[in-house]
Amino acid sequence: MNRWTSRATAGAIASILLLAACDTGDGKQLRPVDPADTTSSTVPLDSIGAGDATLPAASDGAGDATTPLPTTPDTRTFEVIAPWLDGAEIDSRYACDGLDTAPAVSWGSPPAGTEELAVAMVDESAISDDVPFVHWVIAGILPSEVTLIEGDLPAGAVQAINFFGDVGYSGPCPPLGEDPHEYKITVYALNQPLGLADRTPATEFLDVIETFAIGSTDLTGTFQR
Repeated sequence: MNRWTSRATAGAIASILLLAACDTGDGKQLRPVDPADTTSSTVPLDSIGAGDATLPAASDGAGDATTPLPTTPDTRTFEVIAPWLDGAEIDSRYACDGLDTAPAVSWGSPPAGTEELAVAMVDESAISDDVPFVHWVIAGILPSEVTLIEGDLPAGAVQAINFFGDVGYSGPCPPLGEDPHEYKITVYALNQPLGLADRTPATEFLDVIETFAIGSTDLTGTFQR
């Protein structure tokens, strides 16, 4: 091959490379690359090593800090549910001016080792000398139970004498015109059957219940007359 042919061939190759660099195929034109330009950021393939920082590290996902593993919701949460939301107003249906009926109460799975459940309702705004004003205490509930039906007593359960002198439930009945009182319903998980007798005074019920409780869950509600 003579010198003129070598130059022509080299020129054709350069033109092809120049056109390839300028045309992206989508109608956009790139800046022509100057063969003499030594500042190009293009990295030769043979210069990329296994630990090159410009390449993403391979990961199987197990230890990737940028990809948190999904968590499974805890389906055994011990939570109490009443006809009102936590902190909300209690319907008069459950108060002394209404039907004065015991509300339906349900709860999640109790802690492991629970042998009995108990439920109490206390007026948090009427505590005197650290003695709670008790509206309702019920014990002897089997750990397999998950709810109290409104106005009903589960088989085998026992109830205390509340601060109104009644056995079982007496609803919110704060003095007329006072600021709203706060009432707390608590479900207790107990580590043994208590064997409490029906019609025991409420404070005695609570003392024994709190002694053997291994967990509890509660919510509050307010009521005003």
